[in-house]
Amino acid sequence: MMTKKIKYLLGFLFVIFLTACSNSKSQDLSDLIQTPELANPVLEGTWQVSKVEDITDNTNGQAPDIGSKLYIDKNLVAMDDEYAFPPTFTSKYVNLYEYLANRGYDFEKIDKNESAVVVNATQGQFFARDFVIRSEDEIFFIVDDKIVYLSKLSKNVDQEIIDKYTALASKERMDTNEDDEANEDTVLLLGIRERTDSNNGKQDYDYYTYFVKINPDGEAIVKKSKDIFLRGQNEYWKVRSLKSKVTGLYDNIEAYPARIENEMNKQENIDKYSFKDFSKDIRINFADMNYISFSYNTDISNNTINKYGVLRTGDLESNKLVNIDEFTGEEDASEQFEEMVINEAASKVSDINPEKIIIDTSNFGLVRDNGIWTIQTSLYTKEGQQRTSSQIPIRNYVEENSSVQTVITRDQVRNINAQEKDYLVLENGNYMIIQTTDEILFHKIDDGTIEKIPFFSIQTPNPTSLISLDQQSGANVESLEEDFISNNEIVD
Repeated sequence: MMTKKIKYLLGFLFVIFLTACSNSKSQDLSDLIQTPELANPVLEGTWQVSKVEDITDNTNGQAPDIGSKLYIDKNLVAMDDEYAFPPTFTSKYVNLYEYLANRGYDFEKIDKNESAVVVNATQGQFFARDFVIRSEDEIFFIVDDKIVYLSKLSKNVDQEIIDKYTALASKERMDTNEDDEANEDTVLLLGIRERTDSNNGKQDYDYYTYFVKINPDGEAIVKKSKDIFLRGQNEYWKVRSLKSKVTGLYDNIEAYPARIENEMNKQENIDKYSFKDFSKDIRINFADMNYISFSYNTDISNNTINKYGVLRTGDLESNKLVNIDEFTGEEDASEQFEEMVINEAASKVSDINPEKIIIDTSNFGLVRDNGIWTIQTSLYTKEGQQRTSSQIPIRNYVEENSSVQTVITRDQVRNINAQEKDYLVLENGNYMIIQTTDEILFHKIDDGTIEKIPFFSIQTPNPTSLISLDQQSGANVESLEEDFISNNEIVD
C-alpha cells in the first residue's frame, strides 16, 4: 500500500489538475482532446538501479545493470545510451494491478486495490518510458520482461551530466543539415487491411504489417507478416480480427503481447485480450498502443446500421466501447457531441426531425480521409439509417501528436498522381507514401518538393486500407528488423 508521502504527492498532482481545469472554459469539443503535460517532472533527481527481477521465462532481453544511473531533469531523461532531450512528461493515476495486468503481467504480491502514479517521459521516436512511483524514494519501470527498481540518490542532476547529454544531443539530434538526416536508414511498420471479394458477394478481411527499410540510396527491403504489429514502449503487441467459423462474421478483436501468441488459445488469454460481440461484423480502421477504432454492421429491428466504435488497446477484457467523455477526458463532451451530430444531420438531411435522432456517444471512430485521421459517426433514427458516415469536427490525438514538419497539400499529391486515394508524409520529411487502388508508392521529398517518379512501390492487388504507421530511424533500425523477424511469420 502507498505511504503517506506518496498520498501527498498524488494529492498535489490532483490539485494541479483541478486548477488547470478550472481556469479553462468549455469550448468546442475539438479543444478537449489534449494530453496533460507536466512542466516540472515529479521524479526530478538522480536514481540508481537497486534490483532487477525477471517477470517471465524470457531470457533474451537486456536490462540495466545494478548501480546504473537514471537522470531526470526538466530538460533531460537519460540512462546509459538512451535519453530524451528535451523530454515531454505526462502522468496518470492508475490501479497498479490492472495497469500491469493490461500489459500481460500478473503479480500476486501486488494488492488488487493498490494505486500508483505513472509518469511517462517521451521524445518522439527517440525515447518513451513509463515510470511507476511506489514511494517518494522508489520507482520502477518494465523493459524486456524485466522489472527494474530504482532508488533515489539525490534530488537533482549534476550539471556535468546535463552538459554531457546536451553535447551528445547537439551532435546526434539537433543537426538540421538535411544531408546528415538523409544518411540514416528509415524503417516503417505499415499496418494494412486487405479486402477479398468472394463470388457469393461476401467480403473477407485480412490484416497485415509491412516492414519497410529504406537506406539513404533509396533502396528498400520489404517483409510482410500477418496481423497488425505494434511497437510499444516496453514490448511488441499484435492486433487482429478473426472470422467466426459459426456465423461467418468478424465478431471479435484480439490485442495481445506478441510474446504470448502461441498461448492465445488458452481461455484465460482469450478472456483477457479479446473483445467479442456476436451481433457485430467488424472492420478495424485504426490501431495503435492506445486505441483500436473500427466500424461495424449490426441488425436492429431488421434495419442494417453502420456504426463505429473505439476500444482501449490494453483493456479489451472489459468488452466495453469507449464513449466520447472517456476519449476526451471531459465530462461535458457528450453534450458537445450531441450538438455536433444534430447540426451535421440538419445540414446533410433536409427533412430530418432532430428529436428523432438517436444520440450514441460511443458511436464514433477514427478513419483515414485523404492524408489525415478524422473522426466519423453515423446518423440514424428509430426508423433506420439516415447517413452511413458523417465527419464530426473533433481534433484527435493522432493528428495532434504528429511531428511531421513538412506540409504537403492534397493538390500537390494529386499533381504527382491523379489516382491517389490516400497519402502519408513521414516524420523525417524525407519521404512520403502515395496510395492508389493497386499500389503503395514511395516518393522522396527534396526541400519540400515531391519527386515525380517513385523510387519504390508495393503492389496491392486486393483493395487495401492503411490502419497504422510507425517510423524508426537511426541506431535502432537493426534491432527493430531483428525483432520483426523473430516475432512474426513472414508471408509472401
